[in-house]
Amino acid sequence: MKFLPNLLLFMSIAFCATAQSFPEGKQLTQTLDRLLAAKFKNNSVGCAMLVSKKGEVIYKKAFGMADLELNVPMTTAHVFRIASLTKQFTAVAILHLAEKGLLDLKDDIKKYVPDYPTNGQTVTIANLLSHTSGIKNYTEIEHPDVDLGKKDNKPADIIAIFKNQPFDFSPGTGYHYSNSGYILLGFIIEKMSQKSYAEYLTENIFKPLGMDHAFFDYPLTIVKNRVKGYSGMSDTTVSNAEYLNASATYSAGALMMTVDDLFKWQKGLIENKILKPETFKQAVTPFTLSNGEKTNYGFGFGLQPLADGQAWQHSGNINGFSSFEIYLPTEDVYVTMLSNGSDKNTMTPSLFAASLAAQKANVKDISVSAQEMGKYVGMYGFAEGGSPTKLEIYNKDGKLYLKDSRMPDAWQMHFTSSGQFICYEVFPNNHVFTKDTSGKVDGFEIQIEDMRALVRKIR
Repeated sequence: MKFLPNLLLFMSIAFCATAQSFPEGKQLTQTLDRLLAAKFKNNSVGCAMLVSKKGEVIYKKAFGMADLELNVPMTTAHVFRIASLTKQFTAVAILHLAEKGLLDLKDDIKKYVPDYPTNGQTVTIANLLSHTSGIKNYTEIEHPDVDLGKKDNKPADIIAIFKNQPFDFSPGTGYHYSNSGYILLGFIIEKMSQKSYAEYLTENIFKPLGMDHAFFDYPLTIVKNRVKGYSGMSDTTVSNAEYLNASATYSAGALMMTVDDLFKWQKGLIENKILKPETFKQAVTPFTLSNGEKTNYGFGFGLQPLADGQAWQHSGNINGFSSFEIYLPTEDVYVTMLSNGSDKNTMTPSLFAASLAAQKANVKDISVSAQEMGKYVGMYGFAEGGSPTKLEIYNKDGKLYLKDSRMPDAWQMHFTSSGQFICYEVFPNNHVFTKDTSGKVDGFEIQIEDMRALVRKIR
């Protein structure tokens, strides 16, 4: 799974901080507050964020509303759907069963699901965990005669949607994110534990870690502090999210909890409270395909690096909700952000907050002289694709701003080295100015990993 924002993706979130015991705590708080306080209005969709470093919470607050119709402000005690972050819990539950000797990751899934048609191919549990099974993702299949989201579903109901679909590729030869694989994993958990998926997680993960507000999202159950979900790209287009019975997402996305529960989860993992160190290491090791190529995913954990440093991360999106979490093991920095808006970007602020907390070089400002600023001022346009989008760089009160013609607000440019800058709103995009043969600035390149977009100076 790639965790990449669009080249120019507008971020709309806000949050505040609590503990500031680390030297960088005050700066982190001021930076995030100043940037984001205006992004989540008090009368619109909300969010909660938690940032920890070396096991201590250094930033935690909620902004916006938990219920727009009842005028209930968001708090960090509110319970959100976490969508695909659920996959981490499913993966760890499978590893937990493996430690007990109840299954082996190398086992063919037909040992546990005998009637699953693999057409003579071997699909292992490890393939399901790593999205390398080739089994078609059921959320990408058009099934007009079946509406899973409007009824209570058994795992077999969901499996029936994809079990007779052709494989996308031979198991172990490729990677494609597949919710279907995680549905099968939930089914295997129930079969081998003789408990429901929810019961197994509650008894073996939630209760041992003190995750008091973590639940399987049964739609008829009363859950204290459960927030309402919304959709809409802007404050003026917000609407109630379309109804979705979470049983349709089962072990791929049906859990809900608070940011504090996710913090307890992360601590429990790294403190080896659920799995042995050697077992958990498998979850955060890139899976190797049959041709020797490594993927950017382990077992339930995305392994896309941040600023050339190791990171474990995952995103989630479901009707009315967006979620993200990232852990930097070298710096022991953890960030999670939950929003009750399915169209809200929780990834960009999480990556930015993690970089700030870890004091990464890609977020450190340097001063730029007025003379140098003058070289960058002007109008720019994309060099390829014929995009009508225009980008203006201008000086206001001694600071440079980038204004995208598609966006309502300008973004302040923060220079991390001479000729290179970032804008917090589209982090971690890096922008590098280019020069012609005479040394005059003639554009800049937007960089994010192996993606590049060239912007030329028009005037």
